Amino acid sequence: MPMIEDMAVCVRTWDWSETSQTAVMITRSHGLVRVLAKGSRRERAPFSGGLEIATRGELAVLARQSSDLSLITRWDLTHPMLGLRRDLDTYNTAMLAIDLVPRMIQDHDPHPEIHDALSDLLETCDDPASSRAPRIAHLLTYLWILLDAVGARPLLDHDADTGHPLDEASMYAFAPHLGGVTADSSSDNPNDPRWRVRASTVKILRTLDHSPQADTLSDLPTHDLTRASALLASYIRERIGSDIPSMSWLLKNTQSDSPNRPPR
Repeated sequence: MPMIEDMAVCVRTWDWSETSQTAVMITRSHGLVRVLAKGSRRERAPFSGGLEIATRGELAVLARQSSDLSLITRWDLTHPMLGLRRDLDTYNTAMLAIDLVPRMIQDHDPHPEIHDALSDLLETCDDPASSRAPRIAHLLTYLWILLDAVGARPLLDHDADTGHPLDEASMYAFAPHLGGVTADSSSDNPNDPRWRVRASTVKILRTLDHSPQADTLSDLPTHDLTRASALLASYIRERIGSDIPSMSWLLKNTQSDSPNRPPR
């Protein structure tokens, strides 16, 4: 049985029995790995006290040909992320990021950039000195990197409908079914699949397109970053094709006129 040793973040857990757990881990070099941790719920568990969502550590597992579950042989917890639970806003930010991982990528499909962006976001949330602004900047960067990694980066400089270069404007439209920005149609028809978006939101996304780093967003207003995050979250929801309860707080905080549309 091949051995896997890697850095990992725990993104889901289930009780397997009175003494064991199953979990989904995003590893840096091996993608999503589904694991069985035998005895992890015992009082003297050999796995740093059990597996918990949003914690980070060093993982060693044995892949088993007879099962989709790899067997954990070692879990050394390096970042317990206790600060994620200090307030609801911080907790919601972390849980949204965690929830999207198994929805967006496949098992054993390596995406080190997603692992690293998620780790950066969780560490920012864990920092007691961190305010809402850097958390939202890291969340927005993470959402962009997640979309880019799965081949769904939005088209921003050319009209997603016509392919023509976009003229400068105060308002644009975002077409989730086309995967990018279009010229503004000024339509308030609830059946129009496009969403009207501010030029400031498109500008933020273009900044990420050129440099997907949270530091490049540090001087921008928090409400603008929140609006851009809500747009990308809504786009992810449309691509997945189902509701994602963990993002409801983000969409609610930036609600547009229509409950099914991101903020303008």
